[in-house]
Amino acid sequence: MTILSYHLFSQGELLSETRTVTTNENTYFINANSNGFSIGYTFGKRLDGFRKRLYEASFSYLKHPKEIRTENPYYQNQKKFVFGKLYSVFALRSGIGYQRELFSIFDKGGVAIRYNYLLGGSLALLKPIYYEVVDSTKIYDNVQYIYISDKQFNYSIHQVSDIYSRSSFLLGINETKFVPGIFVKGGLSFAISQSQRSINSIDVGCIVDYFFKPIQIMATEKKEQIFITLYLGYRFGKVKLKNENTNSLEIDNYDNN
Repeated sequence: MTILSYHLFSQGELLSETRTVTTNENTYFINANSNGFSIGYTFGKRLDGFRKRLYEASFSYLKHPKEIRTENPYYQNQKKFVFGKLYSVFALRSGIGYQRELFSIFDKGGVAIRYNYLLGGSLALLKPIYYEVVDSTKIYDNVQYIYISDKQFNYSIHQVSDIYSRSSFLLGINETKFVPGIFVKGGLSFAISQSQRSINSIDVGCIVDYFFKPIQIMATEKKEQIFITLYLGYRFGKVKLKNENTNSLEIDNYDNN
């Protein structure tokens, strides 16, 4: 009699611990945007094994694609400035949405893929930009004296040669204007983690802001009410586990392997 023996192998090292049920999650993110950057916080409330309700708040810096940093060629070693910029624009967003898991992590080193979408309110903060403008110059005993004053940009009279440097960022902060709006956000999250307690993921997606009044960032460009943002970011945080105490031994064994 001949006995045949077979050994089966599978790709990836399967998770050996008893599976636990994840509940709510708290994550933070930082995004590099096509028009600036964002930082924020997201709370995910578990609805079932694949879906979470999301509550998110974020802070973003919005810049115009035509912003180019330059300097006055007649004065050396001065701070660079964006010629023709009227406002520094920031956006506060707060929204609610959903996340659904498309693919789960079944082996160590695997990737979970999730998609999400949110809808909410946004608030644009428009902080006026001031420049150190050259009013006049005077040469006395072969020394050039420059008389400057802080002014907002005036396209009809100011040229690059008139700008000595940019003024302090804090100048004009008490003149900040507020413009409300709404936003929609959608994206994908690629989560890689060696522990069920933590989240580490790469996020990609798009945000569309609509503000109730037109916003003009650059004096030479038209006002806009719709801002489209593409983002690539990193998300990290913690996940709560159901019945964590009864499963802590298996999870710790997994974390240490």
